[in-house]
Amino acid sequence: MRTARYVLRILTALLAVTHAYAASATPLDRIDGRVSAPALSVLPDNATLTIELLDVSKADVKAERLARLSLPSGGRQFPLVFELPYYRADIRASHRYGVRAMLTSSGGEMLYTTAQHTAVLTQGAGKQVQLVLQQIQPTSDAALENTYWKLVAVGARPTQVQPGEREAYLLLFDGRVSGSSGCNKLMGSYTRRAPSELHIRSLSMTHMACLPGVMEQEAALVSVYVRTTRHRITGDTLDLMQADAVLARFKAHYPQ
Repeated sequence: MRTARYVLRILTALLAVTHAYAASATPLDRIDGRVSAPALSVLPDNATLTIELLDVSKADVKAERLARLSLPSGGRQFPLVFELPYYRADIRASHRYGVRAMLTSSGGEMLYTTAQHTAVLTQGAGKQVQLVLQQIQPTSDAALENTYWKLVAVGARPTQVQPGEREAYLLLFDGRVSGSSGCNKLMGSYTRRAPSELHIRSLSMTHMACLPGVMEQEAALVSVYVRTTRHRITGDTLDLMQADAVLARFKAHYPQ
């Protein structure tokens, strides 16, 4: 009987140790920071501030996102203080990590962003950051990424919009595609291996019923994305192309 009780105590102790280890196997830590925006005093209505922790160790590979925090609008004043939780087990001493912030509209339009990643956690960087948002400004030639591209035409057909819905647009950022067909929302990914090369993949969309003309536009636009192999930007105009043929045309739109 004593032996049985002794074994039972040992098993109970082992279970307690195992439970304690499992509970602490992936502890959370946090990055503390402040976000300021010289051009803003409060967070705009219908806008979202997003803060991300990225593994930026390899320049030729898409940054891996380890943590993300989204703060909705509501009259919040700048500077904004935040805590970004992350798992300690995800961090490797030999890697480099960075934090960035983005301010987007309710439709996904990029309004402000940090100019670069702020180093954290490894290689002498700490757990506190100061982030400064800068307004996205037009340039002589608009940038393919981080620009809100409004659809102008698919082939020779001008764009149409479902009443009460957002205009057709395209936004490419950090390997991800988002947009609208003029009726349904579109999501996917993209790759670029050369300056003018562009391939849009893994498209998915919502399934709201659309007017016949908008449905035709949606089908044509999805076909354009699948067939696109390159792009051309002239000023604020983006052409999606297959070889030398222009498949669809967009115009850059900038927040006022």
